[in-house]
Amino acid sequence: MTVGERIKTISQDWFLTEPLIFAVLCTHAIKRNDNMGCDMRCGKGVIEYNPERLEHFDDSQLALRLKAEVVRIILKHPYQRQPYNPRRDVMRLSSDLTLCDNLEGMDTVGLEPPRVFDIPRDQAFEQYYSLMAGQVMQLEQETDGDGIPINMPADGQGDGKGELTDSLLNADAGASLWEEDELMTEKVNHEIETAQRCNQWGSLGGDLKALIESTLVSKQNFRAILSQFRASILSTKRHLTRMRPNRRYGWDAMGSQYAYSTRLLVAVDVSGSVPDEDIRKFLAVINRFFKQGIESIEVIEFDSDITTDKPLQLKQAANSIRVIGRGGTNFQPAIDFYYEHEEYDGLVFLTDGYAATPKLPDDKRHKPLAWILTAQGGNEDNLRPLGPVVRITGL
Repeated sequence: MTVGERIKTISQDWFLTEPLIFAVLCTHAIKRNDNMGCDMRCGKGVIEYNPERLEHFDDSQLALRLKAEVVRIILKHPYQRQPYNPRRDVMRLSSDLTLCDNLEGMDTVGLEPPRVFDIPRDQAFEQYYSLMAGQVMQLEQETDGDGIPINMPADGQGDGKGELTDSLLNADAGASLWEEDELMTEKVNHEIETAQRCNQWGSLGGDLKALIESTLVSKQNFRAILSQFRASILSTKRHLTRMRPNRRYGWDAMGSQYAYSTRLLVAVDVSGSVPDEDIRKFLAVINRFFKQGIESIEVIEFDSDITTDKPLQLKQAANSIRVIGRGGTNFQPAIDFYYEHEEYDGLVFLTDGYAATPKLPDDKRHKPLAWILTAQGGNEDNLRPLGPVVRITGL
């Protein structure tokens, strides 16, 4: 039997034994590609295979290799969760590391386990990307003009640099089809939700099942949320004008115009649990408020307390903010500051969410409040009763 015929037989067997894997496999076309520089890859609605690179696999190995590619799709690595200006080879390696953590036998079908690159296990896909990107950057700084690591042993062994160089070449081909695709993401989510309702997970149990279900957490477009929140906090100021007639008395009296204005307070979490990269993303979110028509923003920083002497007033997009803090996290001081200053029309928290849920004053009216969490932020369920909660996506 050819490799293509064996893949068809494997997929038919999954109809009864692996309902979720079979359903997601059916959302993609399986195509032969003799020219690609890897054994199997997915993206853009297809799963491609190179028969020459797979012919030495026995049936169980071929099934495991195909299963790995489908689970990669189920976790939506090719279609979602892509960082700004990503390196696709590093993304593919990070995806492989995630699969190695959650599927047995991946090292027997060519996927690299975390120990090869001397990084900790059981990390999230995004965390692996950050760790691997750091290693790749260091590797590139230590290479000669031909891309060969300096001082690497002749056999490519000893310090992991040879393995990383080879893996990057293979991973670059393996991720060449990856791109953000909301439609395909929704198709995959539909199949996951069906598996949830029918409790048909096949062999995808335990931690992997929980990981798959976690990918269903709504990651709304935070730009749309900013627009909605802005509309809810707009305040108006009436002033008289002779450029339009009075609605009751015509041109005998001055008409009215209403100028929209708002005073927005943004609380930025600068505690030790928020990495510098997320602080930069927070700044990008603040700058987007100006694109939503808000003319003035006041920013406070907080960790266990407010760390700024007074709010920083921004009237245009900023390139940087000075970070003061890096201690523990407590939302309550920022909440109290907001309610003590009636001039603010709304408060937006930019945080990772890891702190006790704050209490709102009982003797005062509820004021508009929103939460924007980092991609890996927590405490979402406890914060949602206080205001809308979204995660930073699509920067």
